[in-house]
Amino acid sequence: MEFFILKRFFWRQLFSGVADHENMPTTQLDAALVKDGKVGLLAAMVGAKLCGSNREARQLVQQGGVLVDGEKVTDPTFGLTVEQLQNGVVIKKGKKTYHKVML
Repeated sequence: MEFFILKRFFWRQLFSGVADHENMPTTQLDAALVKDGKVGLLAAMVGAKLCGSNREARQLVQQGGVLVDGEKVTDPTFGLTVEQLQNGVVIKKGKKTYHKVML
């Protein structure tokens, strides 16, 4: 019986939409992506392998399927500042895919 209670607890944590920063996949982005003090969201998503191409990332952003630190982003020209990336930015793709990107 305890097993099922623990299983339900972990399942709820995993799929509740609450990101676990300690066990989250993290990608260190290349400094060459920085242009004018920012890294484009599309480039960050492709660099983190959340999307296979800029086109796929652009479509996902325009359709409202991307959240950056909990805020929905629909502008494909959105940029992440160097300060944000040094602290780590959580990108949520769809309902269940979380990824932390850093510089």
